[in-house]
Amino acid sequence: MARYKISSIALAVSFAVSGFASNVMASDSDKLLELEQRMEALEIELIEARDAAKKTDRLKFKKTSPSPELISKDGRTTMEFKARIQADYVDADAMQTGKKAADTEAMKDTNIRRLRLGLEGQFARDWEYEIELDFADSEVDVKDAKVAFNGWQDQKLILGFQKYGFGLANTQSSAHQIMMERPSVDVFSADRALGVQWRYVGNNWNLALGMGLDYSETDESITEVETTELLDEDGNPIEVVTEVGLDEESIYGESTFYTARATYTPIKNNDNLLHLGASYMLMDLDEGSQETRYRARSASKPVGRMVDTGNFASDGSQTYGVEAMYQHRNMLLRGEYMASTADQFDEDDGSSLEDVEVDAFYVTASYILTGEQWRYSGKKGVLKSPRPASALSDGGWGAWEIAARYEQANFLEDHMKYGGDLDTWVVGVNWYMEDNLKMQFNYIDAEADNKVKDDYSSQDTNIVQARLHFAF
Repeated sequence: MARYKISSIALAVSFAVSGFASNVMASDSDKLLELEQRMEALEIELIEARDAAKKTDRLKFKKTSPSPELISKDGRTTMEFKARIQADYVDADAMQTGKKAADTEAMKDTNIRRLRLGLEGQFARDWEYEIELDFADSEVDVKDAKVAFNGWQDQKLILGFQKYGFGLANTQSSAHQIMMERPSVDVFSADRALGVQWRYVGNNWNLALGMGLDYSETDESITEVETTELLDEDGNPIEVVTEVGLDEESIYGESTFYTARATYTPIKNNDNLLHLGASYMLMDLDEGSQETRYRARSASKPVGRMVDTGNFASDGSQTYGVEAMYQHRNMLLRGEYMASTADQFDEDDGSSLEDVEVDAFYVTASYILTGEQWRYSGKKGVLKSPRPASALSDGGWGAWEIAARYEQANFLEDHMKYGGDLDTWVVGVNWYMEDNLKMQFNYIDAEADNKVKDDYSSQDTNIVQARLHFAF
């Protein structure tokens, strides 16, 4: 019956076209408009008949998501809700943090690391859209507000507020990280910003080029001083400088950055995966935002940064990175190295000073005890979390993974007043209960050598943390 209905409608459309053709040639614009409306009505009826024949749903639920996907009658527009919830527990020893390596007491903390809600979908068939907000820390931050054009073969053009392809750890979503926090190389990545990005996806390679513009307001401390002449115990005149006022001035700064990332996958089959990549970023700072800073945490968000160069006057920086990843069945090895060079000048007279050169790297190894594999996404050149072969809801025990990461951040320069080197070991256990539900456990041992002006100090700290992660 469904085939007969479709054929009948198609025949009706054919007769309608032939019957009106001669009149349209001689009719005015009103008759032409009427014909177009009739054609649209017949087209909708034809689509509905096809849906009935194929039993097509306009409201779909995926296995891994509690959110429905809404689909328009013509299939050109869709909408789906998305969310990411990460609840953390942290127990950290006392440590020294900040550029002055100030003592920080031991802490225990529970917090919502991420609470993101958003919408995504497509419209006009060749366009995608995504809007995502983060409600963690009692604040509302825009994470994504963008549209993307997919009308060109193997290409995508992304416009709006977005994250840029740069490095493996940064490009990979926080929903698919082996450890709870990204390694220290993430400090070199650009923040989300308004701009444009172009991606090309080949058979076994990927290229992403982007340009971002960050226009923001910052507060600068303005200190006024007063010089007074006094006499010392021997009656000799001396000058005493005291602060007589402290004020905040709003500074509007603009930074423009350019990113590039290329990946190549020479081996990709059921048992083996080899991924190679390289990234580059140029950061250009204008007069209102000519400050650069390098600092790193010990693989834990709530604790302070253990090494910090402090702010220094700079025109901008250049950063290079290389990445590699090898997977053999349920064993995964991955690593990344990045180096950044920032120009430096004297704030008083504008003369050039010695460049600041820093670098960081990490190596991660993981093994899935239950035999599953990490999934590879060729569109972005990143990994996606493994899917448990036997989830809890199916009567199984989920997927279990053990992992270890060593990372190093070298932010200590002899000609700088502040800085430090940070060595961090992270041991982790991940329990994938469902496709979108997991528990993570991390033990962290971090050692730092800090420089505060001409003084040097060393420290060692330990951190235990856990996370409940749910996303769709």
